[in-house]
Amino acid sequence: MYKQYFGKRRRMRFDSQIEYYETLGFLAKSDGSISLVWENNELQGAWGSEGRIHCHSNLIKFTPPLRRKFTKGRAKRVLHRINCNEFVADLVNTHGFVMGSAQNTALIKSTIPPQFHADFDRGLAI
Repeated sequence: MYKQYFGKRRRMRFDSQIEYYETLGFLAKSDGSISLVWENNELQGAWGSEGRIHCHSNLIKFTPPLRRKFTKGRAKRVLHRINCNEFVADLVNTHGFVMGSAQNTALIKSTIPPQFHADFDRGLAI
C-alpha cells in the first residue's frame, strides 16, 4: 500500500503513487539488478537486524527513490545498498516479494491497484 515515507532516519521518500508503483515494478523484474536480504547483524554484535536491498547492476536505471537511498556497497557484487527495514518489510508483507533476487512478478502485480498497473509495468521495463 502506498505511503509517502518509510523509515525513521533518512527516510525513503516517494513523491507520488506513480513513483511508488513504478519502483515496485523495477524491484520485481528479477534481472539481477537487486536482491532483497535480511541481515541478522545482531548475531555479530550490532544493535539489530537490517532489511536491505543489495544493488548489483544497472545503477543508472534505478528509480529516484532508490537512488536517493544508496549507501556504499560491501563487496564486488554489491555496488550499493539501500537500508530501510520498514520498506523491505512492506515489500514482503504487503506485496509478496521474497528474499533473494527472483520474484514472482504476477503475484506482486496482483497486489497493485489496477489503476497503477501501467506504472508497475513501466518499472518492469526500465
